Amino acid sequence: MSASLTITVDNTTYSVVDDRATFYDVVIQGAVTDEIAGSFNAPGFSVETARADLQSKTTQQGLYGVAGYPNLSFPKLATTSYTVNLTLQAAGYQDYALAVTIPVNAIFPVTAPGAAMRRLPVRLQGRVVVDATGLPAAGAQVVSVDNPNPPSPPPPPPVPHTNLLRSPLYLAHAAGAQAQLVTLTTTGTAQLTLAAAAGATTVTFNTTAGLSGSAFIRFATPSQTLVEYAQAHGPGLAAGQIVLRNGLNRSYGAGAGTDVRFVTATPAGSASSLLIDADAGDGVLVTDQLFQSGTLVVDGGSPALVEYHELGAVADGNGYYGFEGVGRVQQLFLRANPATPGTPVLPWAIEFDQPINVVDLQV
Repeated sequence: MSASLTITVDNTTYSVVDDRATFYDVVIQGAVTDEIAGSFNAPGFSVETARADLQSKTTQQGLYGVAGYPNLSFPKLATTSYTVNLTLQAAGYQDYALAVTIPVNAIFPVTAPGAAMRRLPVRLQGRVVVDATGLPAAGAQVVSVDNPNPPSPPPPPPVPHTNLLRSPLYLAHAAGAQAQLVTLTTTGTAQLTLAAAAGATTVTFNTTAGLSGSAFIRFATPSQTLVEYAQAHGPGLAAGQIVLRNGLNRSYGAGAGTDVRFVTATPAGSASSLLIDADAGDGVLVTDQLFQSGTLVVDGGSPALVEYHELGAVADGNGYYGFEGVGRVQQLFLRANPATPGTPVLPWAIEFDQPINVVDLQV
């Protein structure tokens, strides 16, 4: 900075600097990857900060820099560290919140921690037909199976197995959480006296007999194409009304339009562990053991996180099936009616740029 001079005007004294050099520097640099594919390419990739004094530049390959005037943005850096909160955004990906620490006496640019962007899940749907006739295979079960032609040599254990759920998860679950098949016992049956819409957290039954202790609620359409399990949080204000812990994934009709059962669960077989975490809304679990059919409990040891899900999808009367929340892996191997010998396995690379993936199968 050059020397200053003093000027007095109308009894006011001003200190004037002829010129002042300031530097607009990159203070944070970073890069993101795709959680599944590794390489990242998103033309709309952006990095947002809540601070007006910091601006960002990005490339579609996931490189970014955050720039500002260091002396103004971090005025006490000689004795104080700072945290800059970033939000990484790209079309087709979940937002990623990233906190970057600017340490005391930092040398700029500071390198941000790596960030693996997570793809938004898609819907998988299709039709199952009988190969010999072309007619719909009503009631066919569609599941995820292991790769019939695994790589050689095989990957080191634990080998990941992909499991498709008939209804998406209500809650997030950490890697290492337990998953296990269960056997259900019916403790009571009921009917909805009012239709229950997707997202509803209060439902009304004609009876709640059998819904006590460890019992929970099974909602299903008569065709079994929709099945989900709900935890009762407590009674509502009206007779027969139950408050649910989480909103329903699907809508269900009143009366005979929905098969309502109150059930308890007994663990069956060996427990498995989630090899990667799972988000609320995911319809895929990656575990160290393959489950094809039946009812699965997730985080059964945690009353606040426990939830139950049916495995696989069931085709309706016209042969149509569907899965929501499909993601977290690059490829699926689909099979219809897995208990029937000879039914083909269809590999499918998930098309994340398409919100609906259509996959037809034959039996």
